Amino acid sequence: MGLKVATALARGSAGEAGESLAAAVRDQLGDTQPALICVFASTAQPLAEVMKAVAEKFPAACVTGASTAGEFTQTEEAKGSACVFAVGGDVIANGGFSSGLSHSPEAAVRDALSQLPATPDGFPFATAIMLLDPLTGRGEEATLLAATMLGEGVPLAGGAAGDDLAMRSTVVGLGNQVASDSIVLLKLFTKTPLGLGVCHGHRPLSPPLRVTKAEGSLVHEIDGRPAWQVWVEQAGAAATAQGLDPAALSEDEVGGFLLRYEAGLAAGRDFKIRAPLARTPSGALSFACGIPEGAELRITESVPERQIDSARAAAERALQALANRPVAGALVFDCICRNLILGERFQEAVQAMSTTLGGARLAGFETYGEIALEAGDMSGFHNTTTVVLAFPEA
Repeated sequence: MGLKVATALARGSAGEAGESLAAAVRDQLGDTQPALICVFASTAQPLAEVMKAVAEKFPAACVTGASTAGEFTQTEEAKGSACVFAVGGDVIANGGFSSGLSHSPEAAVRDALSQLPATPDGFPFATAIMLLDPLTGRGEEATLLAATMLGEGVPLAGGAAGDDLAMRSTVVGLGNQVASDSIVLLKLFTKTPLGLGVCHGHRPLSPPLRVTKAEGSLVHEIDGRPAWQVWVEQAGAAATAQGLDPAALSEDEVGGFLLRYEAGLAAGRDFKIRAPLARTPSGALSFACGIPEGAELRITESVPERQIDSARAAAERALQALANRPVAGALVFDCICRNLILGERFQEAVQAMSTTLGGARLAGFETYGEIALEAGDMSGFHNTTTVVLAFPEA
């Protein structure tokens, strides 16, 4: 039977979008019933309403979703819309939902996993997907806890929900449960393995630097000096070459500068990217997730061309994990920071992924953090990174 994938993007009211997405899934899958349906919706279309409209058409499917900072398929990227990824055929999908992530990541992950069944006969390969509320500041912890509890041999992919850059409230959902401060953990069982690929488009500019004073996601000092001062010094030459004087930026220009020159934390032979979002009057930098005191980082640089190349590379790695078998479709988690760097070229990066996967259908959302972790890989939670989960035709 193999696997079959459907993707679609819709606008209009939440109910209208849900109806449109459900119709597209039915048209594209035909007689194949979806086992998993992922719904990603902007704050303009409340997730609970879109999910409900889709779930009513497919009562046997595992329906999950997240609020977003942008939505896309292989043909279109949008804001203020909703999109869907559905897969059916030789796949079994189950999900667990838990709240209280901010209070106890361990309890939330354990509770969600307790709702998942053992591997069914005839479906020897398991892959996990996690969606979570990043505004709890618990993304890194939840990812590493989930990987540990899932055990060896279960790749983990996923993304952190968004709210169109409002940074006020993000939600995730499973079935009729939709809430903030929550996580969703899905387990997919298949007859052949899925392909996971991850890549970012950054290169280090600075020597290793030490975080000497930090509190949660706020980094006060690096090498004993204000973090902003170090950033200006280390990125200065590269910024000047791009026509920027980091010492003379207006407040409106600081965000764009920080998006181009992000932090890279050592993770084996590569870096996991951490996005600085703003500077404080004291010269501290606020990051998208926690940065511990004592951490070693390098300041990195990225340009649009490298972001497009890295999206293609993530798809290539997913395809290699499938031993180059034909791809039915792919689920993609792509950072909103990459969208801000690429601007109108973001869809070019999406199209590069689809082309690399043989023109396969794909759908995903612009996240506040990306999850990609395989056995023995503890780099799990990322920023400004592309994660591709590819589904083979057979």
